[in-house]
Amino acid sequence: MANLLNIVNKYLACLTLFAVTPLGIAQVAPTTTEKSSVVLTSSAERTSTRSLTLAAMGKPNGLQLSGVTRVSELNTGIRLDELVTKATLKLKVIYPQGMRHDQSFIRVYVNNQLAGMAQLKTEKAGSLHWMSVDLDPMLFTDFAPLRLEYDGTYDTTCLMPENPTLRFDIAADSKLEIESKPLSLVDDLALLPAPFFDPRDSSRLELPFVMPQQKSPTLLKAAGVVSSWLGAQASYRQAAFEIKQAVPDGRHSVVFSKGDFLPNGLTRDQITGPMLHISSLPDKPWIKQLYILGKNDEDLLNAAYALVLENQVLSGKTASVLKTDLGAPRKPYDAPRYTPINRPVRFAELMDYPTQLEANAGRNSVSLNLRLPPDLFSWAGKNIDLALKYQYTAPSDWNDSLLNVEINQSLIQSFRLAPREQQAQNRISLNLLGASDLNNDESLKIPAFRVGGNNELKFTFAFSSEGVRNCSGEALGSRAAIDPNSSLDFSDLPHYIKLPDLTAFANGGYPFSIYADLSQSVVVLPANPNPSEVQSYLNLMGLFGQWTGLPSSRVSVLLGYDKESVKGKHWMALGPHTRHAWLQESKMALPVRIGEVERSIGQHRVVSWMEDLWSDRETTEGGRAVLQNNGPIGAILGFESHLDKGMSGLLITGTDDNSFIKVSDSLLSYDKIGKIRGSVALLRGDQIESYRVGETFVAGSLPWWLKVRIAFSEYPALVALTGAGAGIALAILLYGWLARRAGRRIKGD
Repeated sequence: MANLLNIVNKYLACLTLFAVTPLGIAQVAPTTTEKSSVVLTSSAERTSTRSLTLAAMGKPNGLQLSGVTRVSELNTGIRLDELVTKATLKLKVIYPQGMRHDQSFIRVYVNNQLAGMAQLKTEKAGSLHWMSVDLDPMLFTDFAPLRLEYDGTYDTTCLMPENPTLRFDIAADSKLEIESKPLSLVDDLALLPAPFFDPRDSSRLELPFVMPQQKSPTLLKAAGVVSSWLGAQASYRQAAFEIKQAVPDGRHSVVFSKGDFLPNGLTRDQITGPMLHISSLPDKPWIKQLYILGKNDEDLLNAAYALVLENQVLSGKTASVLKTDLGAPRKPYDAPRYTPINRPVRFAELMDYPTQLEANAGRNSVSLNLRLPPDLFSWAGKNIDLALKYQYTAPSDWNDSLLNVEINQSLIQSFRLAPREQQAQNRISLNLLGASDLNNDESLKIPAFRVGGNNELKFTFAFSSEGVRNCSGEALGSRAAIDPNSSLDFSDLPHYIKLPDLTAFANGGYPFSIYADLSQSVVVLPANPNPSEVQSYLNLMGLFGQWTGLPSSRVSVLLGYDKESVKGKHWMALGPHTRHAWLQESKMALPVRIGEVERSIGQHRVVSWMEDLWSDRETTEGGRAVLQNNGPIGAILGFESHLDKGMSGLLITGTDDNSFIKVSDSLLSYDKIGKIRGSVALLRGDQIESYRVGETFVAGSLPWWLKVRIAFSEYPALVALTGAGAGIALAILLYGWLARRAGRRIKGD
């Protein structure tokens, strides 16, 4: 019922036909006169089963519960188009002997309601075994957070939470099994992005795109805009796309059509311009297709713009696009996924949900994720100002209660939590709102060298036990919170990075993502791209949406190389090396030359000369090592553009189509992303090897004195030479001064 009311409210809010978003303006008009219905009907499709592991629910290393940490929350969600009929939590657990197992339980809550519980068994203590808890399926709606509460005891009169007997370990391969039936949703654009992407679904978004066989740059740009928008919606889940030549009958899909693919009831003559249409399969009403329609490719692009700009105001089964306006171009580093770096930023701007910074005895750690541009230069020794405000339930006396502040698992500072009497001595409080706790303000510095592109700022409240002697109990009623008005300030850090740097690209799309709409970027595909090349392009655009949080509405797409279109921009080329003959003809200094038999890795001349002293490896005159290998290989290459100094070029390629697909798919693997670094990443089989070879260049600027410090740090010999030079200069000056004094003495002066 709650879901039904939410949908009704959303539908009523969508009756407005004009709206302005930060991206731009699109004016749409519904072309259907029938009133949309939000009635959900269960299909006759047989029940399907899926399993969510602890990793999929946010706990990749399993769970360790104890008398101190008794509660843990798991992230689960139920799609809008499914109805749960059965749910079972299967836990692989181990707990020690010596407990009162007849009085120890594990309780499971779904949507904050008790859904099931299980008692610990004495005969299974000390051994790894499975524990199954049947849960009430009616409680699984919407995001359906799942909470585990461990209630263990070893004594009925005196309990110490820190006692190691109160240990309950849950293995990482534990899982939640869900049986569900699909629901037939109404055909209404107001549901977008559901059911194509549903934020309640924690799995990776995998969606087919149906496109005409003849693909123009405009059509590909339209598809890239949509895929980047879906990638932004999917965020950490990531998005992967497939290219289909016909509408699949068993999956949701997005269809780009100029009249070749049309749903039942819609004819080519009814397509008068850019249009959006949603419909179901006649025999499977729970399967939806989103049609992006137009008379030509330009219409398809405008329909795609309307979808990503104004999906909040779309309603009905069909909508015609009257006008689109992308608005002003984005400014550098203003992507929504970036933490603002030009001003102090409040924690409230970084929170994902209202209670994110609230802690208690069962959940004593809270954190914020900070994504920063990778070119923020932290080597200069500058620190980041953190103005911290927090509240807590004050202990009755001084004890070991602490607040620890960490960045990327490195401790920054600890604060002792003062008792109430100490607070009263140090502060005057006007209790206007009846609050019993006082605010605490602290100013501290975060070392800039601890900060990278993706960061976790963590606050841990350690609530100490209070009581008498050994029967002291943990302050279970203790609560604390980090004030959302706390702030961070990154504005003093300059922009400076040495390129190419594939780590910065694989983790955030740098330098292409400096402009969130990719207005300064060009994607170069072969003249007649095949499905695998188009699929890799769409996956890459989905990644840019994930990295920036916005659709790539101003990216340029080229089929074949065009010098004038590439000049002045960062560019990316996708496809096997045989499909881009212009790369060989343009005389670019590629760090790697890849052929089916002969490959070569470029090196600096001084490196190749030094290696020749002790190595018999053959090198060419230009310092290029030649490798003989006829196996397939994929590569990601970074280098400076051959057309513009300071602009980046990127090549994702392979010796054949299969190796190209594998290396491009590696950007969707969190396990492989960490291995992509340097200027060259080579994929052989399933292994990635990275190298830093070829020429480097610099993006950003630094003061001259800082450049000198960097030079000294990178080349220690300069320190010795400078010291020797300074010593010689000082000796010459001293010699001259002594010679003049000796001359005056001889003359009797």
